[in-house]
Amino acid sequence: MIRNAVIASVVLCASFATSPPATGTAGPSDGWQRVGSGTLGGVSGMAPAEGAPVGSGLADAVVVRDNTGPRESRVATVCLRPGQDPVVRELPWFGVLPAGLEALDAVPGRPGHYIAVAGRGDAFHIVVANGRATAEGGPVALPGRSDGDEYASFALHRDGSGRTFAVWATRGGGDRPAVVRASSVRIGAYGPDFGTVSARQEFAVPFPEQDGVRHISDLKVLRDGTVMVSSASDPGVADGPFTSAVYDAGRLTVNVAHDAVLRLKPKPGLVPLTLFTERDNRKIEAIAFLPGRHAIWGTDDENNGGSVKFDRLGR
Repeated sequence: MIRNAVIASVVLCASFATSPPATGTAGPSDGWQRVGSGTLGGVSGMAPAEGAPVGSGLADAVVVRDNTGPRESRVATVCLRPGQDPVVRELPWFGVLPAGLEALDAVPGRPGHYIAVAGRGDAFHIVVANGRATAEGGPVALPGRSDGDEYASFALHRDGSGRTFAVWATRGGGDRPAVVRASSVRIGAYGPDFGTVSARQEFAVPFPEQDGVRHISDLKVLRDGTVMVSSASDPGVADGPFTSAVYDAGRLTVNVAHDAVLRLKPKPGLVPLTLFTERDNRKIEAIAFLPGRHAIWGTDDENNGGSVKFDRLGR
């Protein structure tokens, strides 16, 4: 399986050379690198390519964009190398066309396979291969979805028994907390097959404090079950200013009945691992985690496009 993962990773990067790629901008000395321009170039979800080489400034990733037009990009590959501009390739989409993809995670143990989630709660099983993104089957509704819900996060986690669990959340906003849910999931040929929701918990952050806060703008689960969350504020103005933070939000565990259990921290117990103020003007909507405690933040900065930045979690 590892060998297959490495092969998939090589193909992902090699595909950049098969047609003229778009090239990002290395960005200023603050470490941010541009991977999309303008309102159509934001990063709304991100997942690393399984088995790809990883290091300081080194990663291969797939990103989704929250575009809605029939000819606008939904998925792109991003090749990041130390000291070089990012290489970005927008992929053609085959299958039922989603409107506004907001989250993405890789299917554990299946290189090239991902679950992407649209803002209204539709999950798509996509395969990234041969320079294209192909939807396997039609969209599947997230369990517990209600009219008016807005989703921006989704994560897949495989525990020591080999079972896979999904975790996702509504955005929340202002005095309205995000609602986090978890269930078992099987990824079949025609999309994700979610089990019964076994965990549900409300969640709110102390920062950002602005009225336009999205308590959860993305969510991922580390190998040890740590739930990582990003939050962001959006004043509804395309130039910002935006603010963001990343938190260790708590834990995902599995009980003796093999059900997912969430133990998230209350708002007073949350301390940002990293934060970006109005002066930074960054709206983090995507987070990804790599071996060696490396992390990548991705932004949708509206008129200022999308950017990514490497970081490293504390020891």
